[in-house]
Amino acid sequence: MKRIYTLLGIILFSFWGTNAQEANKCDINLSLEHDYINARKYDEALGYWNQLIKDCPKHSEAIYADGIKIFKYKYKKAHKAGDKAKEQEYLNKLTGLYDQWIANFPNSKNLAKVYHDKGLHLLNNKLANKEQLYEIFSKGYKLDKNKFTNPKAIYGYFDAAVAMYKNNKLTFEQLIDLYDNLEASLDKTSEKYTLMMEDLQKKEEAGQLMKKEERKLKAIRKNLPVYAIVAKNMDNILGELGDCTHLVPLYKRTFEANKDNPSWLRKAASNLSKKDCSNDPIFEKLVVQLDKIEPSYNSAYFLGILKEKKGNINTAINYYKKAINLSNKAYDKAKIYYKLARLAEKRGQKSQARTYAYKALEYKPSMGSAYLLIGRLYARSANDCGTDEFSKRATYWLAASMADKAARVDPAVAKSARKIAAAYRAKAPSKTDIFMKGMAGKKIPMKCWIGTSVTVPNK
Repeated sequence: MKRIYTLLGIILFSFWGTNAQEANKCDINLSLEHDYINARKYDEALGYWNQLIKDCPKHSEAIYADGIKIFKYKYKKAHKAGDKAKEQEYLNKLTGLYDQWIANFPNSKNLAKVYHDKGLHLLNNKLANKEQLYEIFSKGYKLDKNKFTNPKAIYGYFDAAVAMYKNNKLTFEQLIDLYDNLEASLDKTSEKYTLMMEDLQKKEEAGQLMKKEERKLKAIRKNLPVYAIVAKNMDNILGELGDCTHLVPLYKRTFEANKDNPSWLRKAASNLSKKDCSNDPIFEKLVVQLDKIEPSYNSAYFLGILKEKKGNINTAINYYKKAINLSNKAYDKAKIYYKLARLAEKRGQKSQARTYAYKALEYKPSMGSAYLLIGRLYARSANDCGTDEFSKRATYWLAASMADKAARVDPAVAKSARKIAAAYRAKAPSKTDIFMKGMAGKKIPMKCWIGTSVTVPNK
């Protein structure tokens, strides 16, 4: 018996020893391969990677992450060389790698991101139909909504969902629910990058930006407008399905089942408001119920909209101010102050409108629309703020400076703001006017509600 136990011990030691050697070999190859990946020497990494995928497919998720980097590089190289056959080979290889990753690591914390990235890969390269895309994106989204931040993935997912609805594979309620959730993802991610941009812009103004931060700020300014574009495109592909004739019956039909769900009430009221359906009685019903079960920033804001629609402006303003006090989020406050600024602008209350606009900017320094509003107020006051033609037209320099600020802080309005600034300057005194009057570099007081001065350009 002792001899049998000894023999078993030798066999087990041999088994575990072999496994340990294999694992050690996998670790060594992965380390060598990864060094080449970090150095972007993908061709040199490929040999080690091939050995890893053959001998150690379940050893580490890094094998798949690195493999995707290698074959994306290979695809770009083939594309540049115009080698269509190789392009297709590498695209197929990438698809297979995503599938292997999912199969070999079914409980991975990264699984939502893998589905997300696979969907993007198939979408970008037109390798799947919309039903297939919907299935893949849905798996990733249901696993972890927080991983679903890429605007193109969000658009592709919703586009596929609209197709599924039109093929009777989704209900209208399911489609609108997904629309609400994806729009919330866009808003959340956009807000995150806006806050990062504002912090970097403060450092930029103070001359404290490092090179790495400069690159980051440049990238954010370039990519941030995409989120608004995707939101608009989602509305476009939703089309008439998102208008009052479809939304109002939906919320009337489903109100009773959801009247005690504040999240549903908020989304429903938000959609009706955004689509200008707030004149329908169901909007009032939703808003009153929301305020009853959960008095909040949202309910006060929607009640303000309701009163504004009915022409009760002073009551609406009171609700908007209540909404400001009920929220602890800076961007909520900025949104309401801007709305108050617009209301004051419409009522001809220029000084009050400017005050509200600057309050909005306190809470959201990158709100270019607030600077543009102030610029409009100045431009429309040109005839009221000077003693002669030159000083009246000088008001346009102030207006232009506001448009310049809008372009500087808000990439979403930068292009239009620069055009507006140029249009204002075209109305200001010309170089000849400045020379003839001998006004270069002088300050002109704005003796009106503006209450400041403008410096005449030297050039």
